[in-house]
Amino acid sequence: MKNKHHIVVETQRLKYEFDIKRNITVIQGDSATGKTTLVELLGTYSRFGKESGISLQSDVPCVVFGGDAGIWKTILEAYQDSIIFIDEDYSFIYSKDFAELIQKSSNYYVLITRQPLYNLPYSIQEIYGIRTTGKYHYPEKIYHEFYQIYDNLKITANKDVLVMVEDSKSGYQFFSKACKQGECVSVEGNSQFVGRIENADEKKKVVVIADGAAFGAYVAKVTAIAKGRKDVMLYFPESFEWLILKSGIIRIKDLDAILAEPEKYIESREFFSWERYFTDLLMTATADDSIKKYDKSQLKPFYIEGKNKDAIIAVLPEELRKIIW
Repeated sequence: MKNKHHIVVETQRLKYEFDIKRNITVIQGDSATGKTTLVELLGTYSRFGKESGISLQSDVPCVVFGGDAGIWKTILEAYQDSIIFIDEDYSFIYSKDFAELIQKSSNYYVLITRQPLYNLPYSIQEIYGIRTTGKYHYPEKIYHEFYQIYDNLKITANKDVLVMVEDSKSGYQFFSKACKQGECVSVEGNSQFVGRIENADEKKKVVVIADGAAFGAYVAKVTAIAKGRKDVMLYFPESFEWLILKSGIIRIKDLDAILAEPEKYIESREFFSWERYFTDLLMTATADDSIKKYDKSQLKPFYIEGKNKDAIIAVLPEELRKIIW
C-alpha cells in the first residue's frame, strides 16, 4: 500500500481526524488521553457499522486487531491494503516475529504503545500524542527533525564540537570529511547514542546526526539525555541518502515531487522504511555511472569533494551549519 490516507472517526460527542502515510505509525501518551477510546470506536464500528452511531470516513479499510493473541499471525495475514490498529495490550507487537511478518505486508499499522518498539524501523516523524480540543481529537507530532537543546549561557561558550553519527558507513565518511570544526565519531549503532552522549566531554558541544526514518525507538531516550546535558544539537533527517537527493547533485525524473510527497511513491510491501526506499532510489539512479555510483560501505569522492559536498551541507539547518562548517 502507498499514499496518504485521511481518516475521520466521529460520534455525537467525539471526533478524531488524522492522516496515515507510512507503514508504521505509533501513538503514545499517558492513560486517559484518548488512545484507547479511538481503538474502541473503530472496533465498535467494525462490528455494528452505522448502527453503532459512529461515522467512519476512510478510503481504505480500518481494522482493529482483536481476538486470540495466540493466532495473531493468522489473523494479520488475512488482511491486505488495510490500516490495522493494535493496542499495547498485545505484547506480540514487540517481537521479532511481528517485525518479520509486517515487513512484506501491504498494510499500514497504527500501534498504540508507550514503550519503544526496538525491532521496528519507524520514523520519529510518525510518533504522535493525541491532543484534545473540545470534541475534537487529533494526533500531534511529538518529535521533530531538528532540535537545539542548550541554554543561552552555554551557546555563547567557546566549546569544541563533537559530531556523533550512527555507523561507520557513508554518513560517517561524509561528515568526518565535511566537519571543519571539531571531531566526528561513529557510535556504531543507534542503541549506543545514549551512553556516548552521557559520557561525552563536558567541554564539548555535542551534535547527534541519525536517520530519522528508523530512529523512532531511540528518540525518547536520546532527547531526554540531551536535554539533561543542555549543550546538544539533534538532527534527524530521513536518511543520509535523503540528504544527497535533496541536495540536487543527482538528477532523477520527478525527484522534487518524490521528495515532497514520498508516500505517493513508496510501496510498503517493498520498503520496510523510507530510508530503504531513498537508498534504493539513489543506488538505482547512479548504478551505471562509475564516478557517482552510490555505495553505503564506501562513499565515492564525488560526494565529499568540492561543490557537491557544499550542496549536501547546504541542506542542513542553518544553525547546524554554523557549528560544524
